[in-house]
Amino acid sequence: FPRYQIGESILPSCRPIFELLGVWDKVEAHGFQPKGGAFFQWGPEEWEVRFSNLGDDTPNAWQVIRSEFDQLLLDHARELGVEVIEGVSVRDIEFDGDRAVAARWYDTKDPERSGRIEFGHVIDASGRGGVLATRHLKNRRFHDVFRNVAAWTYWKNAKPLSKGPSGAIAVCSVEDGWSWPIP
Repeated sequence: FPRYQIGESILPSCRPIFELLGVWDKVEAHGFQPKGGAFFQWGPEEWEVRFSNLGDDTPNAWQVIRSEFDQLLLDHARELGVEVIEGVSVRDIEFDGDRAVAARWYDTKDPERSGRIEFGHVIDASGRGGVLATRHLKNRRFHDVFRNVAAWTYWKNAKPLSKGPSGAIAVCSVEDGWSWPIP
């Protein structure tokens, strides 16, 4: 940790959550790419959304580098007294009836080193792997509409959009699909 993940597009609606967590000033000061809204081109239609027109005092959001954003949040949690254990992976979750009560873990660099931790609450932050949903609850369901393929890449020296708010993402239809350019 931090691990590489494709970037993330944070929306203005996240501000109250960041303020509640006490991390807003750190997120704002970090220097992530500001995003003033979005531009849409779908077939012959074009329109834009400007965050400054949404009626709150947050005129922009950010495109974040996930590894930096995740590290910022983790460090903030640690500063608030959260016990952070890095370099381990959850092997199994123990239940008392329907309630998760403990996890068995192993060291990712030394699989012979392992342990068990008990808890009152659990948050499954295992991402797409979904440890609880796939291994224990077995309640992950995929909707046929979302069974598709996405391809992504990075571009160097690409020109910024000439339409839409500053730093805007673009959502554009193309034959047999759509694209989502992100600055």
